[in-house]
Amino acid sequence: MTIRAQRGFTLVELVVALVLLGAMMTLLYSGLTFALRSWDAGDANGRRTADRRIGENFLRREVAETFPMRWKDPTNLRFAFEGGDRVLRFVSSRPAGVGQGGLALVGVDVEEDPKHPRTHNLVMRRVMADSDTADFGALGEALPSILVEDVDSVEFSYFGAENDFNDPRWWQQWPFPARMP
Repeated sequence: MTIRAQRGFTLVELVVALVLLGAMMTLLYSGLTFALRSWDAGDANGRRTADRRIGENFLRREVAETFPMRWKDPTNLRFAFEGGDRVLRFVSSRPAGVGQGGLALVGVDVEEDPKHPRTHNLVMRRVMADSDTADFGALGEALPSILVEDVDSVEFSYFGAENDFNDPRWWQQWPFPARMP
């Protein structure tokens, strides 16, 4: 009687192989999950940076179109410009809408997002400037356009002088209504 050597794996070898395969699959899954989370975080950060740059560039172009309009007040000589450290209001030569022409009142401010409490957005409001306009009150009824979402803070400063005899300097708020920065 001849005894043949049986070929194959023992049950112990099979269990060890399955445990090693499971450990490798767990490590592979963890690495893949980590890589995907890193990719998503980098993508979100890149989009946030791109959105911020787009908003900054738009605001820069809008401010470059500032028009030195004077309010229709015969008793007081003052330009249609209000510059605070967190609020900016001015007249732009760019129209308020695509189909509209003329000057536009523009207001830039940080406002709380109504959908997400404790989140603030840099918002711009635009409305047509009438010939009888005497202040920026019409901006309160204009629809807001979000320039940059989820901002921590915004700070504006202004460069100019009180008169032609003083050297210009930076101001946190623009205190001279009869001059433009």
